[in-house]
Amino acid sequence: MITSLVLAIVLPFYTFAAGLVGIPYALLTKDARILFWMGRLGVRIGFALARIRIVTHGIEKISADSHFIYMMNHNSNLDAPAVFMKLPGPVRVLGKKELFQLPVLATAMRMGGFVPVDRSNRERAIESARSAARIAASGASFLIAPEGTRSRTGDLLPFKKGGFHIAIDSQVPVLPITVVGAFELMPPGSYAIRPGVIEIFFHDPIETKGLQNRDRFELIAKVRAPMEEVLARHRASTVL
Repeated sequence: MITSLVLAIVLPFYTFAAGLVGIPYALLTKDARILFWMGRLGVRIGFALARIRIVTHGIEKISADSHFIYMMNHNSNLDAPAVFMKLPGPVRVLGKKELFQLPVLATAMRMGGFVPVDRSNRERAIESARSAARIAASGASFLIAPEGTRSRTGDLLPFKKGGFHIAIDSQVPVLPITVVGAFELMPPGSYAIRPGVIEIFFHDPIETKGLQNRDRFELIAKVRAPMEEVLARHRASTVL
């Protein structure tokens, strides 16, 4: 709990200070890369204070100029920052609209090309997906949690179709990612963060070129399979 209180003080201060430097610099140079660098630095500081170590598997599949729709499982507030920290270059995110109401952070996210999603309004959510597909087709990578919300059990929830429409419409390959350990360190509903290890598995990319929307169910199955495999191994190892 003490760690959580420290983070609650340090990270908002860091976000404000980084915004004061990064946002004007990005506006003057018309280059948002400093915002991604500062964002990842803030995550590193947070994990260091929380005494959380990140271990990656298969990250050699990704290079500095990689162009993917990254899809990850989501069962903790720690998993998305951990993955974002390890991905190279500018990576856009589909974020719930509430995040875009936070001072400083909202400005940085919009400048970084993040796309807000109103999950309570289907038409607006569809338009956000179309906007993300256009941005991805132009050469941007996106990080998406296809479950749409955090799993309360650690098991995979059903996948929503929006992210797969983005991948197919943009014809950008999907790279599945599985995160284990984050759920145990900070499960949904908990404000306390435990020290420990988070492991991130980067799976083989899945090509989408030539796919059409009728192929989305096959694509969903291909993305889900390696995640299920890793999570099953993790469950077995924690039981033993």
